[in-house]
Amino acid sequence: MKLTNTFFEYLGIVLILINTVLYLISYGTLKKTMAYKFFSWYLVVSLLTSLTAFILNKLRINNLFLSHVYFISQFLFLTFFYKSLFKPKQKKYLMIVLGVIMAILAFKYISNPELLYRFNLTEIFITSLPLVVYSIIHLYNSLNEPNRFMYINAGILIYITTSTLIFILGDYLSIYTNNRAVKNIWFINKVLYVIYMLLILMEWKTSILPAKSKS
Repeated sequence: MKLTNTFFEYLGIVLILINTVLYLISYGTLKKTMAYKFFSWYLVVSLLTSLTAFILNKLRINNLFLSHVYFISQFLFLTFFYKSLFKPKQKKYLMIVLGVIMAILAFKYISNPELLYRFNLTEIFITSLPLVVYSIIHLYNSLNEPNRFMYINAGILIYITTSTLIFILGDYLSIYTNNRAVKNIWFINKVLYVIYMLLILMEWKTSILPAKSKS
């Protein structure tokens, strides 16, 4: 089990590295597409955060503070990713949600700075739930419009929905059950992350690479 767990951990890092490089290679051609631009930046920040967390973990240094960077940056970049895909009225509501959530997070961290060094389930929930809703809205919009970034959207819907539940459940189990159950939960999250990265890679292969070849 330990070997399998390590395999998926390293595979996830390798895949996000590959995806980031591929999306940056195509960036010069497709940078005028705002959705593509924001998603590429999201990959870059996610890669840097993942690598830093991995190194700190190997050095046995607390890396919990990076969870805030990961979840907040994910929320911001993917919010603007969907904003560029949404209809005008939908964009208005999206920006209201963005403002409210960032105000809540700012208030919590200013009033209690110690939260920056702890796992914050409230942060995970309020930054992840809107992204799940946005992915569903985009799926609905795509019923009557050309499909855009559908593999990415499917990955966001699958991974963020399940990982949010896993983070909440994993934190709960770490208090009330044994270590093995917690490790199994985090292993499932690593597998889902690999699936997410594979869907992002599939998007590049089926949609972005052909577009780049035509230019």
